[in-house]
Amino acid sequence: MMKTSGHFIGKYLKRRGIDALFGLSGGHVYPIMDGCVENEIRFVDTRHEQAAAFAAEGYALRSGKPGAYTVIAGPGFANAVSGLAHASVTLSPTICLAGDVGVHEEDKGAPQEVEQEGVAAFYANFAKTVRTTDRIPQYLELAFQQMLGSNPGPAYLGLPMNVSWRAVSDEAENMFMPRDVPKAQGNPNDVAKAAEMIKSAKKPAIVVGSGGFWSGAASELKAFAEQTELPIFTRNAARGLLPDEHPQCYGLPGLGVFRADLVVVMGSRMNSGFYYGQFGDDTQIVQVDCNNAAMGNNQEIDLGICGDVGLVLDQLGAELQGFKCDGEWISILDDAKAKRMAKFGSDYHSDMRPVHPLRILHELNEFADEHTTFAIDGGDFAVEAARHLNASQVGAHLSNGSILGSLGPGIPFAIGAKIAAPDDTVICVMGDGAFGLSAMEMDTAIRHNIPIIVVIGNDQCWGMVERSYKEAFGENRTVGAELGDRPYDKMVEALGGYGERVEDPEEIQPALRRAVESKKPACINIVMARQSILSAGEQGG
Repeated sequence: MMKTSGHFIGKYLKRRGIDALFGLSGGHVYPIMDGCVENEIRFVDTRHEQAAAFAAEGYALRSGKPGAYTVIAGPGFANAVSGLAHASVTLSPTICLAGDVGVHEEDKGAPQEVEQEGVAAFYANFAKTVRTTDRIPQYLELAFQQMLGSNPGPAYLGLPMNVSWRAVSDEAENMFMPRDVPKAQGNPNDVAKAAEMIKSAKKPAIVVGSGGFWSGAASELKAFAEQTELPIFTRNAARGLLPDEHPQCYGLPGLGVFRADLVVVMGSRMNSGFYYGQFGDDTQIVQVDCNNAAMGNNQEIDLGICGDVGLVLDQLGAELQGFKCDGEWISILDDAKAKRMAKFGSDYHSDMRPVHPLRILHELNEFADEHTTFAIDGGDFAVEAARHLNASQVGAHLSNGSILGSLGPGIPFAIGAKIAAPDDTVICVMGDGAFGLSAMEMDTAIRHNIPIIVVIGNDQCWGMVERSYKEAFGENRTVGAELGDRPYDKMVEALGGYGERVEDPEEIQPALRRAVESKKPACINIVMARQSILSAGEQGG
């Protein structure tokens, strides 16, 4: 057996609790692949490097642990850059272990030589190339500390061939062991001020974002919500941190934050996906984040608390002993929730054919249980899915709701999630356009026996493009929007999976049950109406 640096890299990943590595094979990364064999880490080879990066992010978003992927030099790395950029926007801790040309070949025009570290540095919290084998332990630990620190996000580690094919020395192997990333409480004076602001507010709202998920704050959030009876809104990776079914959970932040006179933003950035923090002229804002530099971005805040979301929730709970949120405010929110359900109720139960998009999402909610994970892609139908699908457990929504607007993460997300939570029913929800960007990853799922279910809302076009193009240039001038009626279900069947075409809304749940019973990766191709609710001015909660 030939020993290489890959044996140490595999051992390090194992120590970090990572039991799967995604990638596309090639000579640059053979040592890492062999290290997976040596350390019993599952190697999942995808059909495109972008999918490997997204699968690693899906693994992280479902498990709460970092995700890892490996790519060869040059075009392999270039193909993965969109996944690296996506993780930088969603603040997801994923590490790209990239092969590179040998140090002695740099700047000579070696095969597959491109600038990698410089490109990665635009998106990664940590981007370094290791030039001496015995420094791999140090650089790996530095990468993980940066990935998991106060500003979480991706990391890049370049491994030149003459470095990676050598073994890490016994002495170096025992240095720079994995250590926990420290968490900090908020300043007690600031926490006390926030508690007084909550007590004084007539209509307070708590919004928890991805920082709450990476904090592992599910138990703290539940205890805080039940103690104070404050309304809780969740977004991004925090969907399901407090289940939507919980009486204090109001799902995605919408009308609730616009009606509030105080919004406590915990572990969430106030970007375009969160109205840039422009909730109301007289709304006070308290922001809690472990990264001080993220506070007050786009919108002035009244108070900032630098600290871990879970720890600050405990601190606030201690300061708010005996406090209960005003029942009148809760009644207003409950009424708004009921009106929202009534507004969309007829669409949820629509019998129209082609199938109304909200009928599809309603059937998915009815089919799902507390062990269902939704991996949601981008685009028109997926935006609706993120708004209407229930989140019933931590990590239940792998929603591509980032401001980057990527298409194609859905199937890789689902693959990563199913590996992280093999007992879950994992359902990818996507449009027919997005399916085209990662369709061959169904082959990945089939080869590796990863039984995910892909539900395609098939309206035979790029929905957003078709509508916006017509609005801009008029009828009969639309180009680049039509996709046609394609048998995506038959394609998956041909690859060895389960496929079914659905035209009757009453057949959606039976088709899902048959997909589960098949125990194969499955595609449910639903013929969907060209109808969007995005223009309806909807706000959640």
